[in-house]
Amino acid sequence: MSYKNTTETSVTVVNFWRKLGRYTIMALLLCRIDGAVSAVADAIERPAIESHLVEHSVLMAASYAGSHLIAVGERGLILRSDDDGKSWQQQPSPVSVTLTGVDFSDEKNGYAIGHGGIVLRTVNGGAEWKVQLDGRTLAQNLLQKAEASKDEEAIYQAKLLVSDGPDKPFLDMLLLGPDHLIVVGAYGLALETKDGGKTWVSWIDRIQNYFGLHLYSIRKQADRILIAGEQGFVAFSTDNGQTFATLETPYEGSFFTAQLLGDSEIVLAGLRGNTFISDDNGADWKNIKNPISASILASFINANGQVIMANQAGILLGLTENRLVPLTRKRLPPLTNILEKTNGSVLALSVNGPVSIDVGDLK
Repeated sequence: MSYKNTTETSVTVVNFWRKLGRYTIMALLLCRIDGAVSAVADAIERPAIESHLVEHSVLMAASYAGSHLIAVGERGLILRSDDDGKSWQQQPSPVSVTLTGVDFSDEKNGYAIGHGGIVLRTVNGGAEWKVQLDGRTLAQNLLQKAEASKDEEAIYQAKLLVSDGPDKPFLDMLLLGPDHLIVVGAYGLALETKDGGKTWVSWIDRIQNYFGLHLYSIRKQADRILIAGEQGFVAFSTDNGQTFATLETPYEGSFFTAQLLGDSEIVLAGLRGNTFISDDNGADWKNIKNPISASILASFINANGQVIMANQAGILLGLTENRLVPLTRKRLPPLTNILEKTNGSVLALSVNGPVSIDVGDLK
């Protein structure tokens, strides 16, 4: 066989697998990860193990509960700080799956989300947590509603969720009140509860995510809700989430974080540091210059209205005049999330635990 024929054959094989589709490939892979699924199933029922290394563990999110800080991370870790992040104490957690998000509506009421379709709730400021939803319950609920609606496609998809087991993580959350929560996650999962997790309504049929792309970020400003995910997918609502349109974006890579500014500005950031801004609700986009090509995983809008971002290179970036400017003098461990503290400094979460960055450390 000639080199040309070998090359053509290789290209044909690659194109075949691309056309075969990501879900067929995933189905083949799932046949070989029964052990991993079982491990997740066990972890959603097993309390987190106490550890003396919690301040050096991977943390994924943090939030204020009144004057206290609550952080969550790997192996179901829940940490509390009563001195604004100087020291941390582990709190009891009913699960051992990685927790990816946490937020509080007030000093008492809060939620945490994570792998295995887990949603936890606390009503006493994070001292105790109870499971409000897990992947098994989620799949069964979706199947029951699909069968009641007699929607054959919905029934088929729900049965897949049931057979897969509780292996799909929630990746971001939007807390709108003590009892009102929206969660998004892998394979297009999007759910809402208005009664503190007693009942859930699926948003999957509102979002035109036909390939089940992962949803990484959800943000709200007034009646605008934006959901960003993999392969450049962005769903946008201007009626408080009742309906969504799919925005055309200039990048086919994943967007891990987003922000809504003013009445019509959208900021998207993600894989390899790619960042874009629109000042007309996504009709047109401008590329934001970024001197660092590391993926941006998190962002917030500070008290001055500036967008602050964190990347896997361990650097904080500030959005200034359509460009990103490094804000930290020294490189930190790879960052997973950031939170503005009450004194204007930054709590940076990393693969090596929490790091407090004082205002004097910012340029």
